[in-house]
Amino acid sequence: MTAPQVLVPACLAADFDSATGTCAQEIWIPQPSLIPALTIEEAQDIGGAAAFLLATAFIFRRIRKFIDQA
Repeated sequence: MTAPQVLVPACLAADFDSATGTCAQEIWIPQPSLIPALTIEEAQDIGGAAAFLLATAFIFRRIRKFIDQA
């Protein structure tokens, strides 16, 4: 099930009057997302990078503990 699409009013640059700050003809567009849409491959790349970072931090922590014990 997909979420319902939210529409927001907007104004084309050609219809905007900068002197009065008004729009001659409003249009309705889908609400822009703060987070860009990702493909599966892009999401996997981000997840892989996060896993690599966590694994690297874990390894450095284990090395530090090993050195402290010596």
